[in-house]
Amino acid sequence: MSTPDPGRQPERTLLAWRRTTLGLIANGALLLASGHGTSDVRTGLGIVVLVLSLACWAVVSAVYRRTKGGAIQALGHQHLLRLAAGLVLVVGIFDLYAVVTR
Repeated sequence: MSTPDPGRQPERTLLAWRRTTLGLIANGALLLASGHGTSDVRTGLGIVVLVLSLACWAVVSAVYRRTKGGAIQALGHQHLLRLAAGLVLVVGIFDLYAVVTR
């Protein structure tokens, strides 16, 4: 019995993760830029978002490399999904703070 061919699904999943983290990185950069010279809190939030986003990018890339793209389940693992959901929630709260305190 042969194993099913995942086709391009692992690459598409990796690209989806990268688009998500790239959006979070851009968001962190905007938070950092909005706080430049006016608010140490916004600058700090921007740095935190950038660091967390880059860490998410690194984790997803490491999982993909470790599984050599064949185990799509690894990229959809509960820990990665929770990390992404938590990061998006944290960034949303930081953005709300930045908008309210503008």
